[in-house]
Amino acid sequence: MTIQRWPGGGPGRSRTVALGGLVWTVANASDSAADFGEQVAQSLAMLEQHLVEGGSARTHMLSLQVMLADIAQRGEFGALWRAWIGPDPQHWPQRACFQAALAPGLLVELVVTAAALK
Repeated sequence: MTIQRWPGGGPGRSRTVALGGLVWTVANASDSAADFGEQVAQSLAMLEQHLVEGGSARTHMLSLQVMLADIAQRGEFGALWRAWIGPDPQHWPQRACFQAALAPGLLVELVVTAAALK
């Protein structure tokens, strides 16, 4: 099996890796000065892009880890997430939210494992 890797924004890391029908990816906002809602929107857009380039889709996510700079924003994230993922429980990944010390200015980071479409 061949491991596919898509370079990340910094040295020593990949933004997406695919192997044997699985895709691992990470996404966060491109504008660390944006408010929470905009950072979530940017992160979800980036996640969508990474899933597509890795040969997957939002409907094939298996697991989502949500890192929040402030766990008090869990409810707000949940509402934005539900609007993005849609109402079909067949498309909902396992999900966990936790507070984390993120890079300066970042309010949310998403870590996903997904099944490939093929």
